[in-house]
Amino acid sequence: MNAPYDAVVVGAGFAGITAARDLVDRGRSVVILEAGSRIGGRTYARPFAGREDLRVELGGSWINRDLQPGIRREIERYGIALTEDAPPGSAAFLTDGILRSFPVPVGELGDLERAVGHLRDASKRIAPSQRLSSQPIRDLDVSVDEFIAPLDLGPATCDLLYATVAWYTGADPREVSMLGFIAQTAGFGHSPYGFFGALTERFVGGAGTLLDRMVDQSRLEIRLSHHVARIEQNVDGVTVRTCDGQSVQARSCVVAAPTNVLRRIDFAPGLSADKQKFLAENHQGRAYKPSMVVRNVPPRPFALGMGTLQAICLGYELTDGSCVLMGFGGEGAARLDPTDQGQVEAAVREYYPDAEVLAVDAHDWNADPLFDGTYRIDRPGQAYDFLRAMNEPEDRVVFAGTDLDDSVWRIWIEGAVNSGHRAADGVSVILGR
Repeated sequence: MNAPYDAVVVGAGFAGITAARDLVDRGRSVVILEAGSRIGGRTYARPFAGREDLRVELGGSWINRDLQPGIRREIERYGIALTEDAPPGSAAFLTDGILRSFPVPVGELGDLERAVGHLRDASKRIAPSQRLSSQPIRDLDVSVDEFIAPLDLGPATCDLLYATVAWYTGADPREVSMLGFIAQTAGFGHSPYGFFGALTERFVGGAGTLLDRMVDQSRLEIRLSHHVARIEQNVDGVTVRTCDGQSVQARSCVVAAPTNVLRRIDFAPGLSADKQKFLAENHQGRAYKPSMVVRNVPPRPFALGMGTLQAICLGYELTDGSCVLMGFGGEGAARLDPTDQGQVEAAVREYYPDAEVLAVDAHDWNADPLFDGTYRIDRPGQAYDFLRAMNEPEDRVVFAGTDLDDSVWRIWIEGAVNSGHRAADGVSVILGR
């Protein structure tokens, strides 16, 4: 086969674009095939629907340059502007069915202390600089209930932990592995408080500002609306075929598609048995993130609890006294149409009874066939072995994406960048054989 490209990259999110950029920097010829009509994957910013004066971030957005060296290097390389979130000015907690200004009653302060200490101690078994799957931590791949069973926590403290896990996973907290949550704690400097106070920086104009610079400065070739259906390999190279009958030939391939849709790509020869097992069904991540213009709430609000939304954070304040808030929930924890203004207002009023939602906007990632869910959240007992299986190449094909990043920053933009670097290294090994 006379392959015109050194590598074809499937998916134009952060992982795919990082891998392609790294390979182009090394003098390789690369083409990116993206199924959608835009780049960015699960990072997505655009004008607020019906409020063109506002901008809304519908997907991943938060970073921390001090904790995340990969994204820091990219920001410094391309000169990207950031904005810092304002600290919360008030808080509301819904635990044990009671709306509180403090997360737990006085009688459970000891429980809260033990829960925080237990999470911190577990995180200290994880070295943030090393791959998760290389560390002896498989026994942490357990459910939340199994993890906290020795602590005998009160109901409000349990709800606080459940709410935090649901906020970060977009899933039923009783149905997810704790491994990623514990690894995140390690990434925050082994501080459980990091879930509330560590990731406070966002891109001015959205994460797409960085991706556009990466694409423009490296002159990456991207073909939008190229939905990949089949990837074929032989001794000479790879042929990638799209749903509309087009094909691209290359010496290697990076597959950087979300794992819920990766399983719909036909591979010839087929993927390993382990990969097929983990990709056979959807994972647990079914998050939604409604953004809303709200008034009649306290200054700089923050809310957390086992309500219809498990968390509400400030986006920014507006000059008329209203503000843009971002809500976080998941199908597994409570059902909500994130685009329905009435449903969203009812969810906000669980924390702020006088709140008035003036407008709402969201992208339904769970209903989008190009994603079929959000970032990967594994069931108990699956996270550790999933990372081992998915980070193994299949001859000339390597896999990338924050879904399978083998670090404490899995499911974050930092994880996507990490995975993109590793995929480029894997392709370089293939091309050097």
